[in-house]
Amino acid sequence: MNRTYTKQKRVLAIDPTTKGFGFVVLEGPENLIDWGVKEVKYNKDVRCLRQVAELIEHYEPDVIVVEDYAAKGCRRCPRVQLLIRDIFKLALEKKIKIHSVSQRAVRAAFSRFGARTKHEIAGAIAKRLPELAPRQPPYRKPWMSEDDRMSIFDAVALVLTFFFFTKKRSESPKG
Repeated sequence: MNRTYTKQKRVLAIDPTTKGFGFVVLEGPENLIDWGVKEVKYNKDVRCLRQVAELIEHYEPDVIVVEDYAAKGCRRCPRVQLLIRDIFKLALEKKIKIHSVSQRAVRAAFSRFGARTKHEIAGAIAKRLPELAPRQPPYRKPWMSEDDRMSIFDAVALVLTFFFFTKKRSESPKG
């Protein structure tokens, strides 16, 4: 993808799931470029990594953001943790900066909007990026499986948290 020069960082966020992964591409915190869910049926790790490489090739991100699977309270299964590690390796090979964001940081960033749960965070994202509003999953009852589309909102939450804390660090006094 040819891209015109912009001062905004292009960020690709990947949210692995048991069925594949959700992704989002933003330029800065306001400009949504693309989003989606990639589902794989077999040989999941290899095929997911191949699809992530295709997204990197196509969108040429400045930064990749993933969940911090080593953070306290993270409940990612071992296969997904390994996939996140492989995404780290792929980013290093491609010389792309990569950041991990904990769920605790996501909740802290979205608490300023009064959003604490995943559903409330998805609602705050839908208000901020209205093009995603039709994709917002309905409220999940305890006996229901999580909607696949929630991984898109989880990926957006990771990116917006990345931008929030990056901006906060740049505004804090040096000393």
